[in-house]
Amino acid sequence: MASVARREMPLEPEEELELVESAQRGDRDAAGALLERHELAVFRACRRLLPQGEDVEGAVQETLLRALRSLTRFSGQGSFGGWLIAIAVNLCRDRLRRRRLVPFQPLEVGDDDAADPIAVLSSSEPSPERVAMARQAVERLRREVARLPRRQQEVFALRFFVGLDLAGIAEALAVDVGTVKTHLHRAVQRVRAAVEEANP
Repeated sequence: MASVARREMPLEPEEELELVESAQRGDRDAAGALLERHELAVFRACRRLLPQGEDVEGAVQETLLRALRSLTRFSGQGSFGGWLIAIAVNLCRDRLRRRRLVPFQPLEVGDDDAADPIAVLSSSEPSPERVAMARQAVERLRREVARLPRRQQEVFALRFFVGLDLAGIAEALAVDVGTVKTHLHRAVQRVRAAVEEANP
């Protein structure tokens, strides 16, 4: 899939709250600015929770449209970003359920997602041998993550591919932090054990 030009645009909590309140009053410019600042996180989530070849851009736009239509339902008790990621996760679940898709795309050199180890590696202009080794390692990782139970896949993706902290994952998945820790621990242990077994 072609690289998408998006950049991080973090907001201070007070600034975000002002934008949310303005957007809920019908200010379209505020709504647009608010969604734009979280679009990269939504893109990362959809890209990692949907399989290769799936319409990730369509999922991102549908997520943003759903958020726009239901802005007045955002209570402000959690973060707006967490609420938005929750919409993206539910949308991806719906798509996977309807089409019985197998989640997770392979990672590629040149990926625009800085959380990808391959993207980090490629940015330092390594040798072709190191790139090849990294490709193999990431492909093994991808295969093992795809074998995890669905909730463990989601937690793993949101933590390592989207970059959410434990509280953010809990908010996005509507579970408590303890549950996130349990799923993440089990996922990491299973993936690590499988990779170590493949590389004695």
